[in-house]
Amino acid sequence: MILKARLRALSSLGSLTLLLLGLITFWPSPSRGDYTLVVNSRERRGVWEGWGCSLAWWGNGVGGSAYESLYADLFFTQKSVPVLGQALPGLGLNIVRYNVGGGGNNDHFNGAVENIPPAFSWYKHIDGYWINWNSPLPASPSWDWTRDSNQRRVLQAVRKRGVDHVEFFANAPMWWMTDRKSSAGGALQVWNQGDFAHYLATVVKHAKSDWGVDVSAVEPFNEPSAGWWNYPLGQEGCNLSFEQQAAVIGDLRRELDAQGLRSTRITASDENAMTQATASEKYFSSHSVSVDGQPRTVADLINRVGVHGYSGLEPWRDNAARQSLRRAAAGKPLWMSEYGDGDGSGMVLAQTIMEDMTYLQPTAWIYWQPLEPYSAWGLVNGHYADSPGQPDRGAPAWVYTKYYVMAQFTRFLRPENILLGSSDPNSIVAYDSRLHQLTLITVNYGKSQPIRYDLSGLVQAGAAATVTQTSTDGTVRFQKSSVVLRQKTFTVNARMNSIYSVVISGVRL
Repeated sequence: MILKARLRALSSLGSLTLLLLGLITFWPSPSRGDYTLVVNSRERRGVWEGWGCSLAWWGNGVGGSAYESLYADLFFTQKSVPVLGQALPGLGLNIVRYNVGGGGNNDHFNGAVENIPPAFSWYKHIDGYWINWNSPLPASPSWDWTRDSNQRRVLQAVRKRGVDHVEFFANAPMWWMTDRKSSAGGALQVWNQGDFAHYLATVVKHAKSDWGVDVSAVEPFNEPSAGWWNYPLGQEGCNLSFEQQAAVIGDLRRELDAQGLRSTRITASDENAMTQATASEKYFSSHSVSVDGQPRTVADLINRVGVHGYSGLEPWRDNAARQSLRRAAAGKPLWMSEYGDGDGSGMVLAQTIMEDMTYLQPTAWIYWQPLEPYSAWGLVNGHYADSPGQPDRGAPAWVYTKYYVMAQFTRFLRPENILLGSSDPNSIVAYDSRLHQLTLITVNYGKSQPIRYDLSGLVQAGAAATVTQTSTDGTVRFQKSSVVLRQKTFTVNARMNSIYSVVISGVRL
């Protein structure tokens, strides 16, 4: 979660300015002349785990409101969902990241008082459960398990709709563990490193035993090396050095194991930039901590590498850095665990997803907040920012073309699909071995052109393909058509700045 104030200052230029900047800066560079895409069924890029989002702010914003179920259906099913007079195609997300909060409720204890900056919006202030350091026992009065009820309600609602990957993450430790006595910026006190690990493991254990939530992984950090999490901020954040991250990871593994959570994986380090993530992986590979009396490299304790995708925004766009991180991950599962932008057209989103899939090659891709109260950082706007008591909290206000762009990816590349290679860096190719379906998702930039798809390397392909199209100028949204295959080839006459999702049945590799 990059410091959003910086990026939102840019988005205040308005959608038109961003659109013009995109035409100049983003779209012409990936364009090619009329070309042929050749599917390479021998190249395997992993098995797709899914698409997701974080809860955090929007979960706190709409949980318990009259619109909680609407958004759960919209984002986590593939149903047709009516919103503002439109029948929206449900995104079908299957991954959710729950924010384990570090905030209090204007708490104070033993002379310490929680510092809450004036600019800290209510929905960004996520209450934590360990309210003071008097006792580490979760059944003691030092813990309050009634807190963060809004986000927890949304968590349960989306689980009922088929979410099968739940990751817990922390934007900041509990406020009293930081040097500024706040979750809104500062540093983790060295003497609270073990407490922070205990806190996270205890919340995971409680979620499993009391909420019925099987937490598959826990991520203790959020952009820890960025250096900008300095009090007072308008959102949670904490600065941690590589050395401190390593210590927390060791402590967390010990705590999880001690609480009977050996199967719960650790993800790290959700850095803001690919280069920072690569540097942290290299550090973890060369440093050890003690677990159960045995030295373990920190890298061995990390089961999955998570990284944020904001390096896909100008001026940091760097595909070489994506490839370097993939090599540094050394075969571990790799997730693009957070991304957002303020371009309502969806073109920036489409290019970022495509470059991540081509060069980083993650097995899951996660948007930050699909619902925002005002800006195009959300796929949809729902008004929940004014106060927690507003009578129509969460009411939908606007749907961006960006929503349909996201659906072009999430509804067609599905969990357990096998990711294949191709000759085209602007396309995703995936195979469903159960349904014998091939899916191709292509982003066409810059100019209109015919794109020829060559499936001659496949053993078998059906006689026709269904095509779904969204154009980022908003004139075409999720429009369906079909095309005939001849000798395992077909052509799509692609419009400029459009996304095409193609599905072919009767395919055998």
